Amino acid sequence: MAKLTLLALTIATLLALASAHKTIVTTVLEEDDTFDTTNPSSQQQQQQQHCGRHLQGQQLRQCQTHLQNQNPSQQQQQTLQQCCQELRNIDQQCQCRAVKKIFAEVQQQQQQQQQQQETGPFGSQQTQRLKQKAENLPNQCNLQTRRQCQIKTPGQCRQDVQGRQFNRCQRYLEQQTGSGYLQTVVSNPEEREQCCQELRNVEVECQCEAMKQVMRQAQGMQHQQQEMGEMRRMVEDLKNQCKLEVQQCQIQSGMF
Repeated sequence: MAKLTLLALTIATLLALASAHKTIVTTVLEEDDTFDTTNPSSQQQQQQQHCGRHLQGQQLRQCQTHLQNQNPSQQQQQTLQQCCQELRNIDQQCQCRAVKKIFAEVQQQQQQQQQQQETGPFGSQQTQRLKQKAENLPNQCNLQTRRQCQIKTPGQCRQDVQGRQFNRCQRYLEQQTGSGYLQTVVSNPEEREQCCQELRNVEVECQCEAMKQVMRQAQGMQHQQQEMGEMRRMVEDLKNQCKLEVQQCQIQSGMF
């Protein structure tokens, strides 16, 4: 009887340990795969800041060339290999963010080129092809990323930022209105940094859309036309002032 009791206790202990181990593993995976851009944790903010500094000034030109080249060829294979090498030189935890930066840069460049050439708007099919090509890079380059690198389309970005309030940016713009555009470069660094943090909390590929949302909010304040022009220049300059990864973001004066 004592042996049976001891055996039952041993089995119960093993089952409890197995259940606890399973719970711990599940929790780790969920934390790794979840990223709340509206309310990032302190650890997520630290990673964002680290990747922002790490990617600052890195052009990743071979990856941009690879995404821009739509014709399969031996040259494209060569640029792919060179692109892979560029991505391998990036800190592992920042590789997905680097891919998103490349996608956003190329998309903005192609949109601007089509507008200048008056060849029509940059269509959704072109965006999807570019998005798929960028999302394939981690697999093609055999990067050691821990999860799939999914890129949001412009439509998804608009949905994400729609109705979202960038209050710190609005406060910063309100304080600068009428003080002169050149003065904004050196004034109110604390207010500007809080605005910058709001923009950095947005996914890289959606940061330009977030800046446009800031401009839409400013428009709702019914400023004079001259003030709106000044605000537009200030918002466009935030990509440099905040040292955002996405350097291409043009806000057209007539879009609002």
